[in-house]
Amino acid sequence: MGSRDLDVEIKGDQVTVLVTGFGSFGNNRINPSHLIVNSLPFSFTANDLPNIKIIKASPVPVHYRTVRDVVPRLLFAQPHERAAAVATRSYPPSIPPTSFEDLLATNLPEGDKPRFDFILHIGMAAPREYFTMETCAHRDRYLGKDEAGETMEGDTLWRDEYKAPEILRPGFDTDDVWRRWKSEITGVDVRPSGDAGRYLCDFIYYTSLVEYWRKNPEVMAPVMFLHVPGSVEDFGIETGRKVALALIGAMVASTRRTQRQEDITR
Repeated sequence: MGSRDLDVEIKGDQVTVLVTGFGSFGNNRINPSHLIVNSLPFSFTANDLPNIKIIKASPVPVHYRTVRDVVPRLLFAQPHERAAAVATRSYPPSIPPTSFEDLLATNLPEGDKPRFDFILHIGMAAPREYFTMETCAHRDRYLGKDEAGETMEGDTLWRDEYKAPEILRPGFDTDDVWRRWKSEITGVDVRPSGDAGRYLCDFIYYTSLVEYWRKNPEVMAPVMFLHVPGSVEDFGIETGRKVALALIGAMVASTRRTQRQEDITR
């Protein structure tokens, strides 16, 4: 998938990446995905990449309807938010993680552009003992109960009202991202995956992908999902931090490579 199809073009010396993790659920009172998000630096650089600025969101509740309400607004500013907010066009100075309210009230780009250049959602897959880069998300069959005891059984918004595809994929060349990611990680089991689980992880991934799809089905989404093992003791937060940073770097590097190739061929 060429980056010209991505809804992002790397220009200048900085890109922004929104990173989210989940809050507690079930017996998992401390979600390792949020611990990893909270451990990430404000910014970092790698090789010849631009400075990568990381915006860390508050933990996302494990609740379908909250995800569907909040995530689209995190990605694209809504008209009423433009009218109500003071458009400082900067990020809130609060200590991370940044609240949803602060994220929604700031960083209002011109027109219909996304708030951030890249999105990385992180979630836990308790049975897995390895890290996975998810390559697709699913529209239907969210039958597992969330923390509010609700499911999405019978919900037809995406299928009937949006007419969205059953499966959506990110706009990256995922093979290239995978190779770059793996090459930066030694001694850690990292894998690509086509099954994000039909629960909140899959759901938030599809929620982001479908918002880009709605804006323009021909323009692909600069969104990725990282699954981490369920037990912090199995891998350690520092390892999770390195894995997440390597994946972010791979996303940006792959996009830049493809854009340069397309510039040459034009």
